[in-house]
Order: sequence, then C-alpha cells, then structure tokens
Amino acid sequence: MGMDGRDLQNKLNYLGMERHLRQLALDDKLDTPENIAVMSTTEVCYLVAEKYVLLYAESEELGLIDKDIYDSISGNIKRICR
Repeated sequence: MGMDGRDLQNKLNYLGMERHLRQLALDDKLDTPENIAVMSTTEVCYLVAEKYVLLYAESEELGLIDKDIYDSISGNIKRICR
C-alpha cells in the first residue's frame, strides 16, 4: 500500500486532519518546528509519507503505521476489496 505525499493530501478531508498531520510531524521530529511551520500542506504530507504507510482512509479518520513496522507485519494483513 504505497503512498506518496499527494495521495496522503488527497485523503485530508478536514482542516483538523491537516493540523494533526503537522502535529505528528512535530512529535516524530521529522523536521524542525520552524521548517514545519512554513511548509505547505503538500510538503508536510510528503514528509510524513516518507515514514508512514496509509493503512486505511475513512472520511474523518486516517490510519497510518510506521514503515518499519508495516514491513514486518505486511504479510499478516488481510485486505477485503470490492
């Protein structure tokens, strides 16, 4: 389930989701607070997409998992699609 920053940005349906994404980038120290503050939403999305994989996307919630963890468990994830 690869994603890039543009894919992630397309899943952000609400302003609050963008704020939480920026907070995630800050909490994980993906860049300095000063740099994150002036980044566009797209840039922040690409930054987060470097570290995380999108597991699921609902209208009001996204499920992200660290790529390192995903690599170790991806064989056990079951997907149901239409």
